[in-house]
Amino acid sequence: MTLKVQCMLRLKKIRSMVWLVLVICWVSASSAQLNLAANDNVQSIQAVQATTEVIAAHKMVEAMTDDLLLLIEAAQRYSADDKQRFFVELDDLLRPVIDFKSFSRAVMGRHASTKQMATLSSEEQQRLMNQIERFSGVFSVSLIQTYGKGLLAFEGQKIKVVVPTDVNPSATKARVKQLIYGDRQQPYEIQYSLRKDSRGQWKLRNMVVESINLGKIYRNQFDSAVDVYEGNIDKVIDNWSASGDETAEETEQSAAK
Repeated sequence: MTLKVQCMLRLKKIRSMVWLVLVICWVSASSAQLNLAANDNVQSIQAVQATTEVIAAHKMVEAMTDDLLLLIEAAQRYSADDKQRFFVELDDLLRPVIDFKSFSRAVMGRHASTKQMATLSSEEQQRLMNQIERFSGVFSVSLIQTYGKGLLAFEGQKIKVVVPTDVNPSATKARVKQLIYGDRQQPYEIQYSLRKDSRGQWKLRNMVVESINLGKIYRNQFDSAVDVYEGNIDKVIDNWSASGDETAEETEQSAAK
């Protein structure tokens, strides 16, 4: 084989290697671009899903508001003689959309926290779980009656649910604002905090009325009651109905300022 032929074969081999390298680089670059595009698509899909979920929470509050207005209108005809009927019907309406167990446990605060639970024996843990369950029932009745009294006094022209603008990327939490137009120039504002439960259903877990966080007010009240009853949680629960009325008065006084 002549030297010229050898050089030509070597050159051909080098060209082949260069083309191979170029092809590998092109495939790698294309793959990277595809991955970036895929990531962008995933993020876009997640953003759409988050927006969709929060709008679903908004629609839930909107539907609840429409049902409340119908209930209030109907109650005007019978509530003076049968207020308890209104509370029962209000309970039937709100119980499916309020996570009373999570709400009430948050009100119990440090007295029912996971950290507190970890310090207890098995028997004490069971007792605390029973107290949490019992307080959830008492608290739900107290909250329904407090909220119901305010609804019966409602003489506003309309209630508007504002379309949410802040979207949580996880789409498991949402805040929905409600405006109540009444006897003053500016509407009253209520902000509902919602979270998805284990079944993927939106549930209300707290309310902020005119910048007054009801969850915090109730939690402070629970702490005070624990001090009054010297740490006896059962006595706090037994007497919660009366203290619930005090909370309603405190909220109304704060809102009037």
